[in-house]
Amino acid sequence: MSHESQVLYAVPTHLREREPFAFGRTVGEVAKLVAIGFVAAQLLSSDELPAALRLPAATVVFVIGAVWALVRIQHRPLDGWLGLAFRYGAMPRRRVWRAGGADLAVSDEVRADQCRRGWYELERVRVRWIPPTGAGGRDDRPAGSVVTRTGAAT
Repeated sequence: MSHESQVLYAVPTHLREREPFAFGRTVGEVAKLVAIGFVAAQLLSSDELPAALRLPAATVVFVIGAVWALVRIQHRPLDGWLGLAFRYGAMPRRRVWRAGGADLAVSDEVRADQCRRGWYELERVRVRWIPPTGAGGRDDRPAGSVVTRTGAAT
């Protein structure tokens, strides 16, 4: 009696999540933090702003940028929710069903053709009944035959 060794395979468990890049954050999140850091550093070293406003402005930009880059709601980043809100706002609130491919027609011939579009017209329906087997009915088919949909025995 031989014991077979079981083969174990690694199964990825983070299919909906991006791979962490640094400090448990994805590449996109780290890139956003770096970009926000550069903007905050530019505000701190700016000569155009008064000295009293440089530090508060840089702090506000960095905090808002860090929240934008790091906060996730239901496993989605805030910019994903913002895109979802824009798509929701762009969608129509009412939808109207129209038959597929229906154009505005001028002549009666085209209108009659459009009324029939999408319907399958049956020319002839043929129904065959299979005789009952058993005590009440007689079965003339050979033993082991198979009855197809058309009722023919094979």
